[in-house]
Amino acid sequence: MQTIAALATPPLSGALGVIRISGDRTFELARTVFTAKNGLPPAQWQPRSLVMGGVFVDGTLLDEGLAVRFVAPYSYTGEDMVELHLHGSIPALRAVLEALYKAGAVPAAPGEFTRRAFLYGKMTLSQAEAVADLVTAETRDAARNAAGQLAGVAGQAFSQCYDALADLLANFYATVDYPEEDIEPGKPAEILQEVLNTLETLLATAGKGLLLREGLRCSILGKPNVGKSSLLNAFVGHERAIVSPLPGTTRDTLEETVTAGGVKLRITDGAGIRETQDAVESEGVDRARGAAEDAELLFVVLDGSEPMDGADRAVLDFARDRNCLILINKTDLPQKLEREPLEAAFLHVLPISAKTGAGLETVYSTLRRLYEAGDTLYDGSVLTNERQADAIRRAADAVRNALKGLREGITPDAVLAELERALAAAGELTGRRVREEIINGIFAKFCVGK
Repeated sequence: MQTIAALATPPLSGALGVIRISGDRTFELARTVFTAKNGLPPAQWQPRSLVMGGVFVDGTLLDEGLAVRFVAPYSYTGEDMVELHLHGSIPALRAVLEALYKAGAVPAAPGEFTRRAFLYGKMTLSQAEAVADLVTAETRDAARNAAGQLAGVAGQAFSQCYDALADLLANFYATVDYPEEDIEPGKPAEILQEVLNTLETLLATAGKGLLLREGLRCSILGKPNVGKSSLLNAFVGHERAIVSPLPGTTRDTLEETVTAGGVKLRITDGAGIRETQDAVESEGVDRARGAAEDAELLFVVLDGSEPMDGADRAVLDFARDRNCLILINKTDLPQKLEREPLEAAFLHVLPISAKTGAGLETVYSTLRRLYEAGDTLYDGSVLTNERQADAIRRAADAVRNALKGLREGITPDAVLAELERALAAAGELTGRRVREEIINGIFAKFCVGK
């Protein structure tokens, strides 16, 4: 494969910028742009040790920094590799990359460094996917789980299932092809049941994994001017929505992803719920109701400085049988709303001021309590990848069918097709039996430089 090079840090000015080079010509190409102060060429640098030096482009000193050499197969990709740790000037970093490309390197495609690590056997396919999850993790639990998957927690379970199915399939083929040998069948039903138990245990974590990856779908609901847009701005931390005393200011839905109380939230704010003759606002109200219908959690906002009216009651009736937090807003003003009836009807009634931030920490702690991991250990055992979940479902279905056939006395040759199907699906989890288009699709989602 060609020697590749790419920026491994975000393309933004900062204190540090890292350029990664990998392939057979790595040390030769690194020498064209980096000169070590100890006078040694890259091929003679101490592996995994930082070397100080200067970066030269067209014979001119452009920067000073550090470099580190990795010798195959003891590198991230499994190839010879060099990382240049320079100052984070984007123009300077681009100039270095252009010099490397001119010398014979090629730009790395998205995920190509990790793809090479997979192809060279440095990690399984599930571990490679965990790299992407770790890079994009937005909560501590998501990062912990991705790190556990990268360490091989889930991959070990995948491999055990694959190996058990492969051994069983080999035994079945031997029994069918050499019936005269009187081969000991072992205990295939027990083995299949163990594999099925493992697959079902993994699948049972998919719900929490989806919450960890995608976040909780939430909707802010209330009549006009109760402070819905102010609440969204408080969650986001900046003026995302226009705040105005005029009713009907918000007409379309706004969506933001935030982390509150350690929980990832996908929040939708829409028009205030009311009857209106304005066609555009009416469409906005319909969209707000639609978003609330799809939400897993509602933030119902009431104006604490005003008595409850019919519009408030209509919103509360909509939320009554749903997961919701009743937020009595504007506690910075004199209060006229009676809380006792609300506290009798709803589990979570919380006074807040979206304007000053008072009470928001109570909202965050409530979210943390309602949606915390509980007994779940986000150690890599929680399934967060839909592709993996689909492969596990297919493997489990095939194992279930094979197990049913064995218990009904069907001959081994009739069970082989289901075992083959199960093995193929299990192989997709680790990458041992996976189609090229699946691999291409996985790494196309990576960032360049990783």
